[in-house]
Amino acid sequence: MADLQFMDADGHIIEPPHDLPKFAPKGYEDKVFHVETDDEGKDWVVVGDRRIEADVFAFAAAGGLPAEEREAAHRGELRYSDMRSGGWDAQMRMADMSSDDIELSVLYPTFLLSFQSQHPLDVVVAQCQAYNDWLTEHVRDSDGRLHGVAVLPHRDPEAAAAEIERVGKRPEIVGVQVRPNPAVDWKPFMDEVYDPIWRAASEHGLPVGLHPLMSADLPGAVQGLRLHRMKTSEIPVQEDADINVDNIFFSQMIGNPVDMMSAMTFFLAGGVCKRFPELKVVFLETNGGWVVPWLERMDHHFHMYGFDIPWLDKDPSEYFRRQCWISFDADESTIPFTAASDYVGADRIVWATDYPHPDSKIPGITKELADTIAPLPEDQQQLIAGGNCRALYGI
Repeated sequence: MADLQFMDADGHIIEPPHDLPKFAPKGYEDKVFHVETDDEGKDWVVVGDRRIEADVFAFAAAGGLPAEEREAAHRGELRYSDMRSGGWDAQMRMADMSSDDIELSVLYPTFLLSFQSQHPLDVVVAQCQAYNDWLTEHVRDSDGRLHGVAVLPHRDPEAAAAEIERVGKRPEIVGVQVRPNPAVDWKPFMDEVYDPIWRAASEHGLPVGLHPLMSADLPGAVQGLRLHRMKTSEIPVQEDADINVDNIFFSQMIGNPVDMMSAMTFFLAGGVCKRFPELKVVFLETNGGWVVPWLERMDHHFHMYGFDIPWLDKDPSEYFRRQCWISFDADESTIPFTAASDYVGADRIVWATDYPHPDSKIPGITKELADTIAPLPEDQQQLIAGGNCRALYGI
């Protein structure tokens, strides 16, 4: 087996139960994410004016737990405070990383993947500021092993650009996160209303991480196809919750890749990457085996129906090869095929643990990745295991 350096392009913070209010702008201390315990000992997640039962969220940190404990978390039988503490404790996370020879991890949020449309804009902006300031401190003393991705109030692109300006020069922040959802009145990402985000990210050299969520809080596949109301599961549904779905299977299985395919098309064929040639984009947590046929289909449509996108002067796949990356799970059999494809190539592939979410496989994930990429030349294995992650995030 090749001597590989493993770098996780998409790990996750589980937002700490009590720390974010300390970083909130004045007057918003009781509005940003925190957990309160009532007189009966019941935990509640509080954001803005909403109080949500906290224990059902323990499933978000069920990665690596035995099956019976994951099922108990799914039923809401574990307390928020009993979740895997590596989600918010840097030392615990790094210990888990070391158990799997993971050199570094880039951190995205969990609950703050949602909340965009559920609260007044001033609360959303304050929430982003509090989280990004906490995150900066969280990764600072990790000896370069942890790196932060800032969350943005992207339903208001001007506010999102202002947040990039505020945190974009911090060495602890290596990217910015946007959901692949048309958050502004269903307008696709090619619409110039979003240009302040792409411009600010380009100017600061920060990649845009498009990270999906199986939620109907923003326009997209889950909301449009009503995937959040399938009535097939016993998941406890809280009507006031930001992530308000009654199943995971259909919402995530269909919603994540459909939203991502749509976003990719508007970035490439819609001209975003052409207008912002310095912009770096990574498509996350939707598997990657679809990307080659999707790019092939996009190029074919450009050749046949290019009159509908007259602004484009290259095949869409050329912009992908110039500016984009895609993330795979460690066990995806299509990694070698994608690495060999002229549409993508080994230098455009990263991988992710998704730690500590329920599908993360720690320990064992690096062995799984090494086995998957073993048929490739060693230089390509090195790129996929870690080199591409460094290049993407400028680490």
